[in-house]
Amino acid sequence: MHIPAAVRPKTIYGEAFPLPELAFMRNGAARNGLRMTILLDQVLDAAEFEEVVLIRPSFRPHRAVTVWRTANCIIAQAAGGQPKAFGGIRAAMDHVFASLPCSARARRRFSWRYLFSWS
Repeated sequence: MHIPAAVRPKTIYGEAFPLPELAFMRNGAARNGLRMTILLDQVLDAAEFEEVVLIRPSFRPHRAVTVWRTANCIIAQAAGGQPKAFGGIRAAMDHVFASLPCSARARRRFSWRYLFSWS
């Protein structure tokens, strides 16, 4: 049941990420061929999250990892899995990128000019 915001207790469980951490996540996701979505002001049961980051492959959208920040750690949780706490953003992203299938780098379009550019 959805509780209106005026009645709901204001327990903030998840905090916002600093901009350098968001940029680090975005660059890592782009490098691995993954999509990153930022969900703002999410409420689940009685816990309120300022920012939740969803990282998923573009070719398998149902396989996603949710990442959020608490006061003292960063938590990553795969869809249907148990949450795992990390001390820093690099360790959390290493876990996320290792647990998701990354797509191959985009191939260049075929070009005869490129093929015979050595001559």
